[in-house]
Amino acid sequence: MQLTTAGRAIWQGAKEVRRLAEAGAGDPEVVKRLHTLKSVKALRESKRSWDEIEELLGISRATYYRWRKVGKKRG
Repeated sequence: MQLTTAGRAIWQGAKEVRRLAEAGAGDPEVVKRLHTLKSVKALRESKRSWDEIEELLGISRATYYRWRKVGKKRG
């Protein structure tokens, strides 16, 4: 049986949903951490110092790199 374009898209979408569920993407804590990681990245690109970032977002540089490492490991 050959999948149509719509069928293939649905199949790929289902695989992506399963992957995100396994990674805990629906967890509010995970969503918050991802938002914080994106915020840190944006602030660093705008040449903000780590002292400013720590004050604005409430996380240390070590915490940022730890969260980033875990995120890369889990995909």
